[in-house]
Amino acid sequence: MVTSRSMPPYMAWIAFVAIVSQPVGRAADPLPQAAAWVEDFSDPAAFEANWHKYGFLATGVDAKHPQGTPVSGKDVRPEWWQIVDGSLRGQNFPEEHHPAGIWRKISAGDVRISLRFRFSTGGMAGLTVRGPNPIVERDFHVAVLHIRPQGITAADNTVLHPKDSPEAAALKARGTWNRKFFYAKTEPIEIAPDEWHTCTAELHGRDLVAFIDGRRVLEYETLAGDAPKSSIGLQPGGDKKSVLATWFDDIRVEPLPAAATATP
Repeated sequence: MVTSRSMPPYMAWIAFVAIVSQPVGRAADPLPQAAAWVEDFSDPAAFEANWHKYGFLATGVDAKHPQGTPVSGKDVRPEWWQIVDGSLRGQNFPEEHHPAGIWRKISAGDVRISLRFRFSTGGMAGLTVRGPNPIVERDFHVAVLHIRPQGITAADNTVLHPKDSPEAAALKARGTWNRKFFYAKTEPIEIAPDEWHTCTAELHGRDLVAFIDGRRVLEYETLAGDAPKSSIGLQPGGDKKSVLATWFDDIRVEPLPAAATATP
């Protein structure tokens, strides 16, 4: 079954993240990462140097900050992201309005990203790929996957109003981002909680292909997935009723030839 629907308004409020505030066309920061790399979280010092944490504290919720107080770097809650028993654990807390995130630079065009993940019942594993998105005119998501026990979803970003419309001009005048986040395509698949699984995501131009445990489960034509890739992000998720953990390990990033064939 395939479904398309807009997310609730609060999900459209993810404008905070240092790397996503940069307009398309501005020179990007240098990308020192090798074109291909592997992360197994065996070196805590390398993890702290290469990965960047961010999130929203439960305090300070108001009209300007509906998700709470945005924080990054040394100001994040240490419980959000920790290396435990050689794997990366991300935690989602019920009092918070938005899950925490973590990202690492990449430098690629067409790309394959593979990882292992494990979540609790009611949890979620999120994977994002970022780059200069010409639709929302920021360095932002160009591909998004949300994986839950009952299925996998591709999400995307578009504009709330045409860029040359009076509505878009009014948003710009107020300093409000003309962006809408939406769930574009969902495929049902049973993914057992509390067990390790593999996920592979490939971007060939705008075409996103996802595999779970070696099985090809989702294909989606993104709106801007052919943009140069500047980083990947991970995210836990929960039911907003309890503390839930999502685990990640053995992340591999490798560029693909333009004519590469999708394989798990």
